[in-house]
Parts: sequence; structure tokens; C-alpha cells
Amino acid sequence: MAGERMRDDMNILQPGTQLDGRYEVVRLLGQGGMAAVYEVRHLGLHSTHALKVLNENLSLNDDIRGRFLAEGRIQARLRHPHIVQVTEIVTTPVAGLVMDYIEGPTLGEFCRGQGLEPRVLLEVFLPVLDAMEEAHKRGVVHRDLKPDNVIIGKDSRGRLQPMVTDFGIAKVEEGPGGKARTQAGARMGTLLYMSPEQIRGAGEVDARTDIFSLGAILYEAATGKVAFHASSDFDTMKSIVEGTYEPPERVVGGMHPVVAGCIRKALAVDPAERFQDCAAFREALENAFEAGAQAPQKPSRSYAVTQVENPPAKTPSTPPAGVKPGTDPDAYAPTYVADTGRFPRADRVPDTGRFPTATPPPPTPPPTPPTPQAIAPVAPAPVQSAPVNTVRVSQRQVVQASSPAEMTRSEVSPGVAVLLNLFCLSGGGQIYNGQTAKGVLGLIGSLFVITSIFSSGPLGACFWLMWYGAFIVDAYRVASKRQRGLRVGPWEY
Repeated sequence: MAGERMRDDMNILQPGTQLDGRYEVVRLLGQGGMAAVYEVRHLGLHSTHALKVLNENLSLNDDIRGRFLAEGRIQARLRHPHIVQVTEIVTTPVAGLVMDYIEGPTLGEFCRGQGLEPRVLLEVFLPVLDAMEEAHKRGVVHRDLKPDNVIIGKDSRGRLQPMVTDFGIAKVEEGPGGKARTQAGARMGTLLYMSPEQIRGAGEVDARTDIFSLGAILYEAATGKVAFHASSDFDTMKSIVEGTYEPPERVVGGMHPVVAGCIRKALAVDPAERFQDCAAFREALENAFEAGAQAPQKPSRSYAVTQVENPPAKTPSTPPAGVKPGTDPDAYAPTYVADTGRFPRADRVPDTGRFPTATPPPPTPPPTPPTPQAIAPVAPAPVQSAPVNTVRVSQRQVVQASSPAEMTRSEVSPGVAVLLNLFCLSGGGQIYNGQTAKGVLGLIGSLFVITSIFSSGPLGACFWLMWYGAFIVDAYRVASKRQRGLRVGPWEY
């Protein structure tokens, strides 16, 4: 009850409320901790728009309100077919941003915990890279890219049309070097998709921060799993800073090595080892299925290594002298960082600061540093490659499959699956959907049930009708899932 009451308190606009005498509230679309989004109708044009307003308990905060209006100004200057356009600001009875109304699920809802097939994956992700390339060209760093900030709409021809939205904490790059300034130590963004430099609270971030977040989104869209998910925020931050995550090709058997390589490169801890812009990211991913395509070079290490004179090896789990375990998230060195008390910072040259940080000695020509001992990877358990199905997204062929394990060229129609079960014995639609074992079981069961009708009479006929109907419904549901681009198991209902 308390949660519902709080939600009602934050919902400050009721259906029928007019704004600036030009828009009328139709309904509440969604509400978060900071803002609510409404469907509104233009009274003169009768056109449908979305309206974003701050929750009442935050609208009186000058800093939050200033960032909210800055979001509108930033998003209004970005004109791209895959960026939600802010068209106007209203002020009465509340301040709000009027923007394009996009009907469709978020990317997180579209995936539903299952990895997308290669064809659908590129159909969804490449336009997002195009949108962010345009934003970066205009000096805008999003800093909060995540699946929930990508809406999957459809164009006039029914083709998927991903739209990037919510530039609420975006920054415009200013000054020499084109870097977005933020107060050092401030962490802004959504933890699961933040870059290592955001975790460290670096005072300067650039477009490569968004590249890392895009890599985390691509990982989730391709595998259905979050790349950096842990039992606590501290463990999540540690995984991001160290670059430790389950390889995507181990999560999804048969994943194309170039796609997996693109994910690894985008998730490199060192920004210099990531794709340097979205155009390079797009080129590598778009050409993944072409003959002779090479996977991007694997990052040298999954984490940065600070080198000093005669560095003694140090185990990652050993805290510096005088520090109790678990007291400081930054008090552990990721690996082979000699006598340093903090993770290497992205906004400064690695130094020899001990814990606590001491004044570094005068620079001297460093000797040839010893090569750190590589940690031997654990051999992954063999993973059975699941067949990957295709889905009708558009009439044009987006990619060419180089092997059946990567992508099939068949298209699935729920209507065909139902017809096969209507005019054939039960199981025909299942075989059409790629569930061969289930289809064979249905055929055998149908023959058994039909023969039992002669001995059981009406009871056998009733049981046959139930069996017949169940397989028709199953064929339709599975074909619908495959048409949306979701992977379907051999026995999934």
C-alpha cells in the first residue's frame, strides 16, 4: 500500500490535464524514480506525443531540474532517424519535455532473457551504433546507455526501428581534447553498464565510455545474460574494473567468432584498446559474416598493469598493509600492481603511489619491465551448439551466414505451422519449427490415439481431440517465438 501511495503521489498529471493549452494528457506510460512519461495529444493537430516530466518530489531541486532541461536541449540538437527527437518544452502546470511517441518494447523486454539470432541482432544493434556515431560527432557522450534506453519501434513498412533515448546525464564535450568534464570521484550511470573509468570516478570521459556500454549491451543482446552481474555492487564494480566476465562464446555455443571478438574489444578495460569510434565498431560487426572476416585483435590484458622498478608480484586477493579486508572498494590491486593501493586511474599516468598515496619520485628512465606471468585460462566445458533460427524482419537480406550453426536461411510462419498440424497428423508443425524429436513424438502419439478410438469409442475420440488441439497451440506458440527472433529449445513449449 505504501508503494502504491507513493506512486500516486508522484503521478502529478491525470488524464485530461492540459499543458500550455496545446497538449492533453491521455495516460501514464511509465514511471521511474526520477521522472514519469505520459502519452499526450496535441489539441490542434490531434497528433500523439510523449511527455516526460520530473516527479513532484524532485521538481523543486534546482540541480535536478537544471539537468532535466539540459537533457531536452541536448536531445533536441540531435537529429537522427534512430534518436528520439525532443520537439518542445511545456511549462504549465509543470515543466516537461515533449518528444516523439515510440510504441514498442525496450531492448531488454525485446530480448526477454534470450539471445537474439544473428540476423535480428544486427538489425537491432547496427542502427544504435549509427545513432551514437551521430551523437559523438556532435560532441555528446550519453554516459547511460543500457537496454532500457533503447526502444524497439517499427517503421511504416513494419521493419524494426531501434530508437535511442534518455540523454538525462549526457555531457557535451568541451575544451581541448574533446572530453566531457565531470567532478572527479562522481559516478554517474547505471552500474551494470558503466565503464571502468566511470567506476573509478574519472574526471574526464569521452566517446569510448559509450563504446564500453555498447559492448555490454551487445553482450546481453547476443547471449541473453548480463555481462557483469554479481551478488553485490562491490563485486560488480570489481568485475568491471578487472574486465572479468564469462566469454560470450561460452554462454552461447556456436556464436560467430567475429561477433564474440567485437564484444571483447568493446569491453576492453583500457579505452585505447577498444573501438575508437562507433563507425569502426559498426564496420567490424557488419562484416562479421562475410567470407574471410577476421575477429578484432583481442585486448592484451583484461585489466591494466602498472609497471614500476623491480615490481614484486602481488596476489590479487591480498590487501595492502594496514587495510582490513572489505573496508575500501578501491583498496585492492587488480593484479601484479606493485605496492599500489588503488586501481590504475584512467585520467592520470600510472604512478608508484603506495597506500596511502605518497609523493612519486622524480621520473627516471625505467628499465625493461619484467613480463607478468599470464594466468592460465580454465578450459571451458564443451558446449553443445544450439541451432539458430531466423525470423522475418524485412524483405532484404541483412547478413550472409557462413555456416548453419551461425544462422539458418529458413523463415518461419505461425500460420504454416498451424496448417501443417490441421491437415496432417499432429507433429507436422513441430517438425517445421525445427523441433524434430517433439514432432516425431506427436506423429507416433497420433497414430496410437487414432487406433485406440476403435476400442475406446467416444472416450478415445475425446482424448484424440485434446491431443490434436494441444499440438496445434504448441506449433503456433513456438513459431511465434521464432518469428520474433528468440531462440527456442528442442522441447520448449
